[in-house]
Amino acid sequence: MKSLLALLLGMFAYAAAPALAQKGSLRPVADSVYRLENATVTVKKDQITASTGKLERIWKWTGSGLQTTSLKSLLRGKEYVQINPKMKSDWSLPGAINDSSIAKLVSVAVTEGNDEGFSNKYLQIISTIEYPASALLVQHVIWVYPDAVGIRTQLRLKAMEGFVAKNIRAEEEKVNSYGYNMELPGPRCDYLPLNFAVENQRRYWGYYNNPGGRHDPSRDMLEEKIVTGYPLFLPEDNNWASGISVEYKKGSEGVTLVKESPKCVNQQGHLTGSFYSGPDGLMVTGWGLGAEEIVADRFRECWATWTILWDGGNDGMQLALKKFDRTRYPVFPERDMFILSNTWGPADPDGARFTEEDYLMKEIPALADVGVEVMQIDDGWQKGGRFGDARDFEPRYKDGWETIKAQADKFNLRFGLWVTAKYCTAEEMKKNIDALGFISWKVDFDQLHDRRDYEDRIKKYRDVMKYAPMKTQFTLCPEYDDPRYGWYYCKEYGSIYFQNIQESLPAHLTMVPYQVLRQHWLMAKYFNSNKLQVLLQNPKRSNAERSDAPQYSHSYTFAMGIPFVPCFFQSGQYLDPQGHAELKKFIALYKEHRKKMFTSYTFPIGDKPDNEGWSGFQMISEQGVLNNYLLLFRELHNEEQAKKVALKFLAGKTIKIINLQTGEAMLKKADASGNISFFIKRPADFLFLKYDVISK
Repeated sequence: MKSLLALLLGMFAYAAAPALAQKGSLRPVADSVYRLENATVTVKKDQITASTGKLERIWKWTGSGLQTTSLKSLLRGKEYVQINPKMKSDWSLPGAINDSSIAKLVSVAVTEGNDEGFSNKYLQIISTIEYPASALLVQHVIWVYPDAVGIRTQLRLKAMEGFVAKNIRAEEEKVNSYGYNMELPGPRCDYLPLNFAVENQRRYWGYYNNPGGRHDPSRDMLEEKIVTGYPLFLPEDNNWASGISVEYKKGSEGVTLVKESPKCVNQQGHLTGSFYSGPDGLMVTGWGLGAEEIVADRFRECWATWTILWDGGNDGMQLALKKFDRTRYPVFPERDMFILSNTWGPADPDGARFTEEDYLMKEIPALADVGVEVMQIDDGWQKGGRFGDARDFEPRYKDGWETIKAQADKFNLRFGLWVTAKYCTAEEMKKNIDALGFISWKVDFDQLHDRRDYEDRIKKYRDVMKYAPMKTQFTLCPEYDDPRYGWYYCKEYGSIYFQNIQESLPAHLTMVPYQVLRQHWLMAKYFNSNKLQVLLQNPKRSNAERSDAPQYSHSYTFAMGIPFVPCFFQSGQYLDPQGHAELKKFIALYKEHRKKMFTSYTFPIGDKPDNEGWSGFQMISEQGVLNNYLLLFRELHNEEQAKKVALKFLAGKTIKIINLQTGEAMLKKADASGNISFFIKRPADFLFLKYDVISK
């Protein structure tokens, strides 16, 4: 059997750069070492070492597959693999591949890539392994990003002649053991031999789908559970979380694994599997590929896994997760940063009448004057069908787009369009982009049941975005309790649409400010805010019998969305003069600072919103010293004019604060816990602050 090194030497080649890809060639520094900036890949004998410059992971070839033998923080010299691996391979497929399987290492290739421009640049390691007895080819794919705090791994599968899908188990199985339905792991896609016999705790978290059904305060978007107790003598399984954080030293440092999949707490999606923590280490299951979906004409992808190292407690864990998420899904302000309106906002409950040409011709100047930059026309602009059956996506207006486009050009307003994910074709999208110049797409009514559905949508999105680079993007919708996209998947195409809210009807969607703020606050904990499109309603038009929104100002309710991608889910022409003037002034101020906020990392601070606390967001720049921001909200029933708020990463430091609405400047020093006192004179008011760190 050839060693990894023998397979690699002589066969290395740099893949031709596709459209949008980073150009250049990659050459080994030594016979078996490959470098991209601070990232290195080393292949020697039967071992692969992948280093981002901040963390290092090592795999050993065992004859059955690749086995993780080391996971180390290079910044702290901390080794996290502390037990002998019990599994001979990081992956398994019950009924086809196990630890006794005999495998043949076909090839190892190292290339530079960036996923056709949809990710940051990385070193890619593809190990191709043959399992003759099962007639399967497996590719183990590693993306090593320079200076990243994590590494991404993924499996790809292809059938060989003679492959039989029968008796292969693609998911978890329940086995009755003395009346208890014990869960047997499904296909393993990643494995870390972590030591659960030493002091540790396990933090599981995930977000729900169907956010439009989670408006009352008993239905938080975030599910989070910390499990204590060690050693683990039996496997601890979790099938609802998107991530697990194994935390050592009283939660001060640890290892986080995230499923890059459509898993949600209440909707698992297609074969997304579970986490298993136990005496054998940490296993991740869920290939996202059923046996009958393994085909002979191409490799098909499985769900990927992120492995992230961090320290600094939960704040440090949040930051590391957000940094790697942004490494995987880059930020493009020129493409994705805008204030969007959507014509469905004033619906009661049907909003199709707001797609009529007469309405749009009046709406365009009203939106442009208040500061909106993209007008998205929702369901009703197309020629054929409505709701989930809509198709024939050409404009139904008498002269097509000509009159409406001329009006939008006059006021420097760009376009967005609503479409059904399944029925709108790439060709229809391209035709509309040619006519309108820029389009932000709202993709709705999707149903993603199998691998073919995902491949169909992704091919469509990539095709359209490569056709018009930086002139189009997508907002993918997780509404309704259907299998859709989740929260850590498909974000390279734009952002995720969040939570339908209305002025009045249907009743359960009525906008209640503290409930909106509460869900935004929870989403900001483990999700990058600039990938979330949030809907902002007119508080003065909200039904006062079902909401206290009329007691809040326009600027307060709009400010709840500025750490995110704000969607003006209301009508510009329905604003009263006072509201229009107030919003115009605040939006102009926001735009002066928007790019710095958009490229920062957002954290929830203060109290969890409940209509009587102090809550808000802290936006920290990449360097964390200059150009940081705070939003602090004093809620309607709060009685404290002054409040100490614990800020992140500022313990013992002095900061210079500028009140952006008044121009007032001040110096404040955080105490040893990061607390700083702030003042808001009236309830239902807020502070919009910028701060720089001036000393330790």
